[in-house]
Amino acid sequence: MCVSVASHIYHTPAFRAMIVFDMSILIAEDNVAQRAYLREILQRDFPAHQPVLEAGDGEETVAMALKNKPEVCILDIQMPKLSGVKAARAIWRDFPTARIIFWTQFPHEIYINEIRKIVKSVDPPPAYGFIHKNNPESRFLRFVAAVLEDGADMIDPAFKDSFKRPLLTEFEAEALYYLALGLSNWAIARKCSLSLRGVESRLATLYEKLFVSLPEGTPHEAYEKLAYNVRTRAFFEALRRGLLNNDELEKAAVDLESWIERDRKKFIEEQKRAPVKK
Repeated sequence: MCVSVASHIYHTPAFRAMIVFDMSILIAEDNVAQRAYLREILQRDFPAHQPVLEAGDGEETVAMALKNKPEVCILDIQMPKLSGVKAARAIWRDFPTARIIFWTQFPHEIYINEIRKIVKSVDPPPAYGFIHKNNPESRFLRFVAAVLEDGADMIDPAFKDSFKRPLLTEFEAEALYYLALGLSNWAIARKCSLSLRGVESRLATLYEKLFVSLPEGTPHEAYEKLAYNVRTRAFFEALRRGLLNNDELEKAAVDLESWIERDRKKFIEEQKRAPVKK
């Protein structure tokens, strides 16, 4: 009875706002049932690391992590207000030794690419884990123990290949959306303040990263260059690997429409000021 009451008090907003816990575990999950499941198994298997704190959105996650400095944070990736990836970036910026496990139903490579870049930017790199929600409970608990108690990096075996692929730069990640939305190299150059040659060079590097098996220097090279549209293939490969997703693509489309409207006016003014050819 007393344990039940204490457990309830730990999860009330008023209590969390007053107390700082330095031996805690933080769960960040907007699904109430999944959050309750995690709390139950973590309280059972890690009694020395209590209490188990809870956050229901990304902003609350960052605030609680920076205040309480939990020993490990378990973050869902898709959460309201702030994604788990963006929350991790904010946490590691001010709490670089934080140990974070990404527990997700959406292991798209777009998220893996961002997580790897964030980890690489922290010095020294923090301990972290990445695991799909469909894993058995026993494997999940082993992941938690390895990251929490040993400071080891733990990657779900199903996604080992995704963590070994070449990292995409900021431009390359953005360029996938521009290709998907049909922007020409000329428009990409204007949007990114680059020369046309600069865009072509950067896109060539992107294609090399996406298609590591391109038959360059082989008898098949000439044929495949004629047979395939490399931009369309890049779009397909990005979709297949989860480097693009519908939500982000919708946001990019809205942003692009706004930019196109502004740039169209800018272009018309440039044409008016251009010297008339005789």
